[in-house]
Amino acid sequence: MASKKILIVGGGIAGLTLAISLTRCGIACEMIESNPQWGVYGVGIILQSNALRALETLGLAQRCLDAGFPYSTTRYYDAKGQFVRERTKPNLSGDRFASSTGVLRPVLHDILRTEALALNVPVRLGLTVSRLEQAGARVDVTFSDASVGSYDLVVGADGVRSEMRRTVFGAEHQPTFMGQACWRFTADRPAEVPCAVMYAGTQTQAGLIPLTQDKMYLLLLTAEPGNPRLERDSLRGMLAERLGEYGGLIGELARALPDSSDIVYSPLEPLLMPAPWHRGRVVLVGDAAHATTPHIAQGASMAFEDAVVLSELLGEAPSIDQALQAYTARRWERCRLIVHNSLQIGRWQLQAWEGKPDPQADIVTLSNQTLEALRAPI
Repeated sequence: MASKKILIVGGGIAGLTLAISLTRCGIACEMIESNPQWGVYGVGIILQSNALRALETLGLAQRCLDAGFPYSTTRYYDAKGQFVRERTKPNLSGDRFASSTGVLRPVLHDILRTEALALNVPVRLGLTVSRLEQAGARVDVTFSDASVGSYDLVVGADGVRSEMRRTVFGAEHQPTFMGQACWRFTADRPAEVPCAVMYAGTQTQAGLIPLTQDKMYLLLLTAEPGNPRLERDSLRGMLAERLGEYGGLIGELARALPDSSDIVYSPLEPLLMPAPWHRGRVVLVGDAAHATTPHIAQGASMAFEDAVVLSELLGEAPSIDQALQAYTARRWERCRLIVHNSLQIGRWQLQAWEGKPDPQADIVTLSNQTLEALRAPI
């Protein structure tokens, strides 16, 4: 395939990984990012072994392991802190990595950003796409600073609220609130959290995820009917109320919550774009194409895989059009499985919290079956 010029819109996990992977394949690309500070919003993230398998192809797996906290089991407790059981998480990479690795979100961002800059990927910050016109095999772009560019391919890697998706595919493709929200904050990690630790409440689920030798994060899944808009300065008090039934380590944390400014509240709003994920010479990756809920902890993993697969295809296929067709064919069913099954687990939880449990619900089995399906090569 002849040399290509590619624009990546969005400098998060999907965009940065794609920039790194394309550059390593010898394909020229440049990136724009709307946030002039190029920071990230969030506390921690779980890299499952298929994410590390993808990162290994870029030489970045060990950096993430060194910066994070690998673990391979999950412990389960009731709301009062009484131990229920422990299970080993499916490992999708053989013995190369632990099943999961917790890592601070800003640290992961810095690993990816540092690598992209070391590879001399051109990055412009505080910039968005104002206008986009496709003419045959070219995409002409006007940026928010009135500069222009012409590209062989434009990649929308701008997240669940993707403007690229809205512009190219239409406003009807929007994430939909599924009834739950996730609360998170970072805390000091005690020795009692050597792995993922989950607590089952009567109407919520709490968890502790190790991130480093010293840090972990608390997560809490709650039902939030109507997707209410919460005032940021009220988050601490509202989280305290929702943690009221918990004992054990969760109860201790509930009595010493951080300020509202250090609590991240996220309504769960999944999205799965129909195939194909490209229109002309514009294609979507990561959350812009398939935003999932955290129930199987595969959102970041799917973004890493997208980037590796798309760059591989662009380097090998006879044409960009063939590469884009093959990209959706390789990725759609895998991502559909994650989005669908994560949503199913969330719905089962909501039914149980309402006192209407589904007799067919088996969250652990569905989660394990989903992960086992990811053993297949990407």
